[in-house]
Amino acid sequence: MTGVDNDRAAAYGMWIAILSLVSLVCVIGIAWAELTSTGHPAHRLLGGGLIGVVLLAYSFILLFLRKGGFTGV
Repeated sequence: MTGVDNDRAAAYGMWIAILSLVSLVCVIGIAWAELTSTGHPAHRLLGGGLIGVVLLAYSFILLFLRKGGFTGV
């Protein structure tokens, strides 16, 4: 790898780490919404929205893994 490739891989790695943290926060939010949804139906809506955010974050993580050259493809 050249210096440019290392810089690009580092940038993609940073975004992968950020999206992983976003996913972790969303998973905690999903668990909280499920635990507290008995009296508040809006919490179920929040949990469903967070599932969508997790799915989007994972798709971008996979994209960045491929673009950053981490998968070997």
